[in-house]
Amino acid sequence: MNALLLRPPTGVKAPEQLQEVWIHNPRDSGAQGYLPLSYPDYVYYRDHNQSFEEMLAYDFEPHLVIWNKSGDGQTVFGQIVSGNFFSSLGVNAVLGRTISAEDDQTANPQPVVVLGYAFWRRYLGSDSTILGKTLMLNGANYSVIGVAPAGFTGLLVGFEPDFWAPTAMVEQITRDKGRLSNWGVHSLIAIGRLKREASISGARAEAGVLEHRIEMDHPDLKRNYDATVFPATLIPAPFRVYVRAFTALLMAVFGFVLLIACANVASFLLARATGRTREMAVRSALGAARSRLIQQMLVESTLLSSLAGLLGLILAYFTAPLLLALKPASLPVTLRLPIDWRVLVFTLIVSLICGIAFGLTPALRSASAPVASNLKDETQPAGLRKSRLRSLLIIGEVATCTVLLVCATLCVRSLRNASSINPGFNTRHVIAATLDPGSLGYSEAQVRTFYEQLSEHVRAFPGVTAASFTDHRPLDLRASTLSSIQCTPSQTKTMGYQSTYCGLRPTTFRLWVFRCCEVATLFLPRASKEAVWQSSMRPWPNGSGKTKIHWANE
Repeated sequence: MNALLLRPPTGVKAPEQLQEVWIHNPRDSGAQGYLPLSYPDYVYYRDHNQSFEEMLAYDFEPHLVIWNKSGDGQTVFGQIVSGNFFSSLGVNAVLGRTISAEDDQTANPQPVVVLGYAFWRRYLGSDSTILGKTLMLNGANYSVIGVAPAGFTGLLVGFEPDFWAPTAMVEQITRDKGRLSNWGVHSLIAIGRLKREASISGARAEAGVLEHRIEMDHPDLKRNYDATVFPATLIPAPFRVYVRAFTALLMAVFGFVLLIACANVASFLLARATGRTREMAVRSALGAARSRLIQQMLVESTLLSSLAGLLGLILAYFTAPLLLALKPASLPVTLRLPIDWRVLVFTLIVSLICGIAFGLTPALRSASAPVASNLKDETQPAGLRKSRLRSLLIIGEVATCTVLLVCATLCVRSLRNASSINPGFNTRHVIAATLDPGSLGYSEAQVRTFYEQLSEHVRAFPGVTAASFTDHRPLDLRASTLSSIQCTPSQTKTMGYQSTYCGLRPTTFRLWVFRCCEVATLFLPRASKEAVWQSSMRPWPNGSGKTKIHWANE
């Protein structure tokens, strides 16, 4: 919860002043009713608003780019940002400079990039002479002008860009001509820094007025939208409700587990208090007040809960990286789980509350025990009530454990059932490689020729039964909106799946070569894996070299 909802952007000046601007479609509900801004929208809001000191923008979706590293193709992630992105956030480069408004002129865009600190350290060895050098990204050269400071990853949680480039270069990076002038490409999240004299409600009202003016100035758009403003966080505003629901579920599970642990501790303290009644009686006989006895018992219980909280922090520090290591390597998500002051304060408060709440009853019972009868070592009349209380704690603990075990069993069973569903085609021995000829400026005909040559070349390998390509993988949730080729049927033999796939022998692999929406399916024997790595890249022109092949289900 801290990493997703509470922690502000690292290294950003006065993040509480930042506000998000979204277009709202009143005909849709939930997150589907909100749209990012197009580039013309952003320019209009930036130039005509009176509520924000500055307004920046960044691309909501990271861009997968091919970096030609000494002839070897490597995929990296970049983010498109406006020229005032870094200056508006108060972020200065640790080396060189950041992107400026002069770099982001649509009439004269500058091919420059600012490198992420982690990328600079990991792949460039913290080279201090990197300034002025060029990186070949998607077949074009970009000049390195600076390195972002350590810890700064932008304004999106879970995404750590390898580089930032000006918005004016988006058409060259994506090969999407006319994107900067298209009102229908909603891809930019606009962030404004609220003026001191302005209010959120006033900015929200002004955004609605500006959206109405856009529709009046451009009646051909016919979108009938509204606009609204939200406080900016690392989770975009329309999606926070889903993240809150997910984190609330996690906190509920945490609460149940904590309740079980506290019931255990309360039972232990009750049993211990029963054995200390004579000690408490002696203290009372020596003049100790009842409040003093209660204070002593509460100090002991809170000390115990504080030690437990400290142990939990230590375990969290060492186990959080192990939890993140379970993430699939193909998932481009970088989530940081720092133990900052929010975690420390939360742990301290929970420890104190648990220590006082579950230590108060044993303290009251110990302090209220009759002095005379305990000094005479007589039978305690409250023993039956104490046994009943301990029994209730045990019953509650067992009931809570039962609920959690049933829920966990159902979740595991559902996951096993989902993993065993028959998709309708053979999924064994599958390998995948990512190619992106479209990002190098290939035309539709060139892309088709490239894939046909690649498929024919691989079919010539001994043991290969078939090769083909399509616009998306089966069961892929991503829509094929950027396809530059159509599916081409190939040999369909034994799989019973009418697409671009064909039968394979038990000793073969299948290779999906895809560009978000362009997939080549290649069948090859296990022994030919290295040969395909080398040979399938030979038709790749324009100086990009090889690209990464991800071998799966080996």
